[in-house]
Amino acid sequence: MLDHLLTVSPAGGTKHEIFDDSPLSPVLDKIYLDVYVKFQGKPPRESTALSGGEKTMAATVFILALQSLKPSPFYLMDEVDAHLDAQNTERLSKIMVNRFGGSQILMVTLKESNVAKATQIFGIYPKSGASQIVHYRNQTKYR
Repeated sequence: MLDHLLTVSPAGGTKHEIFDDSPLSPVLDKIYLDVYVKFQGKPPRESTALSGGEKTMAATVFILALQSLKPSPFYLMDEVDAHLDAQNTERLSKIMVNRFGGSQILMVTLKESNVAKATQIFGIYPKSGASQIVHYRNQTKYR
């Protein structure tokens, strides 16, 4: 699994340590996972010491790395880019396009860089107490 994570995030890396509080107990109810994340140009840090955007990026890339083992034909993501700055939003959208181009991705987002890479865009807005839907098919991106 680590190889897949490093493939998705080649500039960084992780270190996993699993601790069992009671080694004599056959029940694994007290397992802790400490994750150390290394972003490009920064020293490795424990996940609890990351900023909100860094936690979002690390968690999302980790989930995508797990999914790369057995890709799904469909992904639903609800504002996973909300806490990301422009640079990391762009990185995440490139990962999504490059790694999961064969899958359908439904992403709720307010970030322009993610919207620009979409093949279809749906907008929902209220008008006179009812939801209105706008649909746009990006012909330059449509496959």
